[in-house]
Amino acid sequence: MLLLLHKFKILISLASTKTMKLKSILPTIFLLICGFEMFSQEINTPELYLEPIFHVNYGDATADKPQSKSWTNHYGQWLIVGDADGPKLLKKETTAWASQFEVNKAWLNLPVKADVYNKDDMAHIVLVGECALDVVQIRYSLQSKKYEHQWKESLPIPQDCQSIETATITRDSKNQYWVCSDVDQRIMVWHSVNGRDWSYPITLADNINADDISLIVGLKNQVSVIWSNQNTQSIMERIHIDGEEANNWSEPIIVQQGDNNADDHLNATVFKNGEMALATKNSVDQINQPQFVLRIRDKEGRWTNIPYENLTAQRSPSRPIVNHVESGKIFEAHAVKNRENNRYFISVNEIVKKINGWEFKELIQLKTKINGKNGDVTSSKASFLPNEAKLIFFSDDLGNVYSLDLDKL
Repeated sequence: MLLLLHKFKILISLASTKTMKLKSILPTIFLLICGFEMFSQEINTPELYLEPIFHVNYGDATADKPQSKSWTNHYGQWLIVGDADGPKLLKKETTAWASQFEVNKAWLNLPVKADVYNKDDMAHIVLVGECALDVVQIRYSLQSKKYEHQWKESLPIPQDCQSIETATITRDSKNQYWVCSDVDQRIMVWHSVNGRDWSYPITLADNINADDISLIVGLKNQVSVIWSNQNTQSIMERIHIDGEEANNWSEPIIVQQGDNNADDHLNATVFKNGEMALATKNSVDQINQPQFVLRIRDKEGRWTNIPYENLTAQRSPSRPIVNHVESGKIFEAHAVKNRENNRYFISVNEIVKKINGWEFKELIQLKTKINGKNGDVTSSKASFLPNEAKLIFFSDDLGNVYSLDLDKL
């Protein structure tokens, strides 16, 4: 308690200076009073320099937020990356990652930004272009011992579309499929009973910022669409109950509003008990203020918002992702630009729930030998299984793709 009071006095003292207003630290004061711990960067965090696992003729091959591009199943470990002539499916072999020639030939000239929903021997992938959304299905063949391309379908896009930034796909408990995307200043969803025949888009929100994006997440007996709205400084949500009419959605739910808390960075993981963790970036962009917010949604749909990871004179963090092991361990990873030397690295962290709040611990910094950008961390949509590889991936702007198995930490 004495330590808490001491921290509180320091914050009030800072707020009295010309460089810091009380309003800007109220969220921090609230978190301290409630027992939440802010992100602490380790002074001597271990560093690991990685070599590429694959090279493509396309920069930022693991873009774009908030997409999940990898999966692990009985047949191996898989990743989809962008390339100049279309998306590429890769498989981890004994000593290297190998391109899957026949699938990739079928994908020539398709949009390259992919989000994957995998179940058993089948995967549905939504591919994102400038004003195009394609869904492809691949199925693993026990005879040929590889994935085979099944079909491609193009989703109906509004004729007045000017741009689409990203899209995500999921399947609900009724085995029906959903795609969610930003189309200009709107958030839209598409529905399919069988994964192949898609509805016309349903608008869930409009008048958002052209920079905003969305994320669709399958929860227990319901689907959640979450989006940023920088015009209203809001993170928003709408819910669809599985089995109801496709256009029957809840009224908009405010996850958080005000204080520049919204930006177009969203990534989520769903726990076995039905709770969800959402990693987001805000738009505060002030030195010594948190850049990220961890948002926890409980089984009843109540949200708790925990700011973390300060912007500092040296570190500029961006594009967080979150995933977890079914046994409970939560991992977070994001890109960091060193503002002093313009070098990038990936910060990998563990998030631990304590009795009195949350602890964020930086485990390792992943670095490369290039001088350019590293980023666009991605992982699986499904949680990590305890006895399987726990892979994260990122890429640079020269076409190199990198990977780390979190079990090695």
